[in-house]
Amino acid sequence: MLGSDNPKLLHTLDRLLHEAASRLDLRSNALWTEVRSGHAFLQTVIETMEGDLDQVRFAFAAPHATVQELLRHALLASSLDRLSLHLDLSPAKAPHYQVRYQPIVSLSDRSIIGFESLIRAKSGTDAITADDLINRAVAGGWIAELDSLGRSLAIEGIGPWLGEGLLFLNVMAPDGSFDEKAVLGTIMQAKEAGLAPDQLVLEAVERNRYLSLNEASAQVEGFRQQGVRIAVDDVGDGYSSLRKVVSFKPDIVKIAGSLAKDLDKPEGKAVVRAIVELAHETGAWVVAENIETAAQAQQARDLSVDWGQGHFFGAPGLP
Repeated sequence: MLGSDNPKLLHTLDRLLHEAASRLDLRSNALWTEVRSGHAFLQTVIETMEGDLDQVRFAFAAPHATVQELLRHALLASSLDRLSLHLDLSPAKAPHYQVRYQPIVSLSDRSIIGFESLIRAKSGTDAITADDLINRAVAGGWIAELDSLGRSLAIEGIGPWLGEGLLFLNVMAPDGSFDEKAVLGTIMQAKEAGLAPDQLVLEAVERNRYLSLNEASAQVEGFRQQGVRIAVDDVGDGYSSLRKVVSFKPDIVKIAGSLAKDLDKPEGKAVVRAIVELAHETGAWVVAENIETAAQAQQARDLSVDWGQGHFFGAPGLP
């Protein structure tokens, strides 16, 4: 059910609903959206409104709770400065999103360098794993909203415990390139929260598949000009990750976690040593991920790795 006292809005809603009827199932006086572009449709509704509007009411029900919750965040992220928005979402099994922070420490003295934020979710009492959450977002067509939501919640959750430390935020490329508007919005949100730009580390995640590495590199350079730092994740897990290091010229290189268990083997040492040499030649710091034991921490340090991350130093949690 979508309603308003504004005649122009009602006309717009009527026209758009008619155009979308082939993709929407109207049941029980509610707009039941089961399409990948549900949030895009509603954003179109908002963007086509004319005149001053006092209130707009949207009532939704959806077969997947994650779609409902992300839809709410997508709308709140829209340009709604001229609207008072009321959302009535079905609460059944609505997921609860949380952000956990995992420490990244110096291998030389165990001091905390910063934290990586990791989004988590629960549906009732059932935990939704990070991989499952991402897979559901990809299948449902709202991976861009999940990407932006994770960064937004991470910044909202920052407290005095961060101090002057770094905050690592994952950045995806949902359509083969970075969402520049969303990323610049993240940088602005961080500044408004009191973070210095160089405390923000935008981490290009391994799952990103770029349409053009040159275009992605240009986008990365634009973000860097805002004063933030750039990291590349899972380096050493395939040739493509090394290409990203060369193209993005990151400030921080994160070694693939799969290499942690091979730090005591000649082959593993050779790969890590090569990554460290490449990174240090360009002035980048190196992080070893998935460090689970004291032996692995020492082996990484012996190979001149700068920082470590993993359960040995602390599981993702609330500082």
